[in-house]
Amino acid sequence: MEINAMNPEDHIQHMLQSIIEQTQSIIKDSSKQSFGSLEYFLGHILEYRDGQQYMSNEWHIRTPRWLGEYGNTPEEEELLSDIYRVQAYIAEKLKGG
Repeated sequence: MEINAMNPEDHIQHMLQSIIEQTQSIIKDSSKQSFGSLEYFLGHILEYRDGQQYMSNEWHIRTPRWLGEYGNTPEEEELLSDIYRVQAYIAEKLKGG
């Protein structure tokens, strides 16, 4: 399925799946982590996706406090970027901007 042809909910699911896979990849390779484990975040993002919490008003993705701080690995920076991207997409498509 072409991404541009997806409805917003499918697109969000696709973006969240990508974030989940990135997080799992970082967890598996400790050299890709800086301050701590992303395991708590992984549990949260799985629950967020499976419960379709982005459909409710409680749609904020709880990222670890240290993610985005000085000293993150390139993989963590990319993950944070993707989290911001999906949050912006949700705000625009489901929450009316």
